[in-house]
Amino acid sequence: MKLFAVRALSALALTTSVLASVPALAHAEEQTLNMPVIRGGDTSLLSTVDPSGYVASIDPKENAGLLNYCVQNEYVPDYDDAFRTLLEYNKKTNAVSDGADGNMFYAIGSAGQIRLNDHTYTVAMATLPLRQKTCKAVLERAKAAL
Repeated sequence: MKLFAVRALSALALTTSVLASVPALAHAEEQTLNMPVIRGGDTSLLSTVDPSGYVASIDPKENAGLLNYCVQNEYVPDYDDAFRTLLEYNKKTNAVSDGADGNMFYAIGSAGQIRLNDHTYTVAMATLPLRQKTCKAVLERAKAAL
């Protein structure tokens, strides 16, 4: 049941981020978009901002969501260990409730985002080494809390 709840909230976070872009897409036909074409493997638009330093300052439930993001995308060195940690940390922080309400901090983290001081840092847009570094910090914080 908990695994289902984790995946359901992840799907909710993804759906929320997709739906947020719908109004912009509705007007895309009316305008000529000058967006660059991104080819497979092109990393030129990835950010070099290191979000790992912000992990210690975020809500524990957002950290749980980020751990979910990191495990799902396999940015952790040991998937099985990280998944067990995720389950224990979710239980400890009550990040994934049994009800249908969900938690917005968990959803934000599951979308691969860090919100801090009115700024949003998207882990998914960081270079791969920075994503892995951030996920390592997220996992270490979760383990330290257990």
